[in-house]
Amino acid sequence: MSLPQNRPVTQDEIEREIIRLSAMLEEETENYAVLIEDHAKKEARHKSAWARAYLRSEGAVKERESWAENKMAESLFEMKIAEALAKAKREKLTSLRTSLDSLRTLAANLRVQV
Repeated sequence: MSLPQNRPVTQDEIEREIIRLSAMLEEETENYAVLIEDHAKKEARHKSAWARAYLRSEGAVKERESWAENKMAESLFEMKIAEALAKAKREKLTSLRTSLDSLRTLAANLRVQV
C-alpha cells in the first residue's frame, strides 16, 4: 500500500502503512542477518584459502601475493558479491526506517490538527 497522492491522508491510513512497513522492516532485518552471516563465512574462507595459497607459493613477497591473489580470484569475487548484497540490504533497512520516521511525523501532525 502507498499513501494517496491526490487527497489528504487519514490517521487510519498512516497507521496501516506504519504497520506494513514495520513488518517489512522486521522481515528485511532477518534477511540482512542471513546476508551478513554469508558474507562473514565467505570472507573467512577466502582469507584462509588465500593464506594457504600464499604459503604454498615461492618467490619474493610481491610475487607470492600476486600468485595467491590470482589463485583466489573467484573466492574474492564471491566474497565481494556477498558484501555488496549485505550493503544493499542495509541501505534498504535505512530506507524503511526513514519512511517509518516520516510516517510517524505525519501521524503526529495529524493528531495536532484534530
